[in-house]
Amino acid sequence: MAGKKKIRIRTWLQVFFFGLIALIAVNKTLAGYGMALPFISDASTHAFCPFGGVATTYQYLTAGTFVRKIHESSFILMIIIFTSAFIFGPLFCGWVCPLGSLQEWIGKIGKKLFRTRYNHMIPRKLDRVLRYSRYLVLGWVVYMVAKTGEITVFENVDPYYALFNFWTSEIALGGIIVLGLAILASLALERPWCKYACPYGAVLGVTNLFSIFRVRRNADSCISCKLCDASCPMNIEISKKEAVRNHQCISCLKCTSEQACPVGNTTSMNMNSKMAAVVMLVILFGGIGISKGLGVWQTESTKIPAAYASGEFAGQYNPGDIRGSYSFGDVSSAFGVPASELAKAFAVNAKDPASFLVKDLATLYTEANAEGKAVETDSLRYFVALYKGLPYEMSEEGCLPAPAVEILKAQAKLTPEQIAYLESHTVQPAASPGGAAAAAPGETAENDDSDTTIKGKTTFNEILDWGVPKEKIEEIIQGKIPSTGMAVRDYCQQQGIEFEAVKTSLQEEVDKNK
Repeated sequence: MAGKKKIRIRTWLQVFFFGLIALIAVNKTLAGYGMALPFISDASTHAFCPFGGVATTYQYLTAGTFVRKIHESSFILMIIIFTSAFIFGPLFCGWVCPLGSLQEWIGKIGKKLFRTRYNHMIPRKLDRVLRYSRYLVLGWVVYMVAKTGEITVFENVDPYYALFNFWTSEIALGGIIVLGLAILASLALERPWCKYACPYGAVLGVTNLFSIFRVRRNADSCISCKLCDASCPMNIEISKKEAVRNHQCISCLKCTSEQACPVGNTTSMNMNSKMAAVVMLVILFGGIGISKGLGVWQTESTKIPAAYASGEFAGQYNPGDIRGSYSFGDVSSAFGVPASELAKAFAVNAKDPASFLVKDLATLYTEANAEGKAVETDSLRYFVALYKGLPYEMSEEGCLPAPAVEILKAQAKLTPEQIAYLESHTVQPAASPGGAAAAAPGETAENDDSDTTIKGKTTFNEILDWGVPKEKIEEIIQGKIPSTGMAVRDYCQQQGIEFEAVKTSLQEEVDKNK
């Protein structure tokens, strides 16, 4: 009974961490509707993924910044997990990682389906070769992130990210496919993603060579029953070793005398599972608490762009690293372009230009974007680059508003080629029906207090306020309104509905009630 009780210690922790990450992911979505739970973080999944710290290491060492979507919290978690791994080995993999836990739970079904064949379907020689494939994945991810400065290349196929964001529009098809394959493979193999593809498991696996506490076998009391081998999810032949230094060990302790080995004190880690769990939790949450106390625990991006690492502009901030979460004030602080100048260039009629978020340009220029003339974050990067004489190439579909082009012609030293390019990539400034420049989200354009034009950020609540009955709205969107605070365009994206068609039908109903 004591053994069974100790098994539950790991299970409880697995359930706890799976539920915690799931709750944080859901709360991130709720925050978008203004319904976030106050007692739990509403940060993105990236903020709580220690592998993000590994992926951004190159940029951090060379430029002192993090790749997009990776935050200080990921870097700190990486350090904390490494600390625990050098003590116990990859306890994170065996006790904490939600994706590892999911594969293990799916595997319980597989054991009932395939019985003794479960986890033994791949020939041993092939299996030994495949075990090193995750190091290839690790090398590919680190190289691509260092080259592009983006985590997206891995995010698009990352099953962990897909698992906790599959209900959002951010998930790429590749991520869903890899997650589905991992789940299906878990019916035949124990932890297939962990064994053959996980780049973070590859990193932590190396610590098995140096960890202070590791699984050891007492050859004098061993009866060679090989129950330790049968219980190992990673197919390690523990019965032939004095100490387990295998790079695949996940420190789950399932092979020890606490669980599988029938002889006491024969297979152990010199520390029981209860004590290991306590120490791990102290290191994890203690490390987070200390970093918070020092003011270095950040789950949102810092507003400092990366600098050019080499060449003529080495050391200067790179406008290519301006992010949608930056405000005009952040851009102004980094590049010296006045926030009022940015507002004028992009026809933003905000009461406080410095607080306007770059990502909201896409909302203001919804119509231009719908026509394939994108005015968004990339446009502002290009504007700042030309304004400051820095190198940057805008995407081919990218455009600048006419005021921005005029400012550049007057203020910047443009080549004839650049002028010609700008003139072919110019759109008229965003405007309300009355001709006033578009206001920032949440504000009303001057002299236009009665604008009832449906835009990208128009919410269901606004349409209800404009007199359209709830029943009529639900008839048009062919479903129930999930939240009155939700933007119509966001709903259409989630449901795979064409926004322009819905907008047209809703606008007709709004106009009837004027």
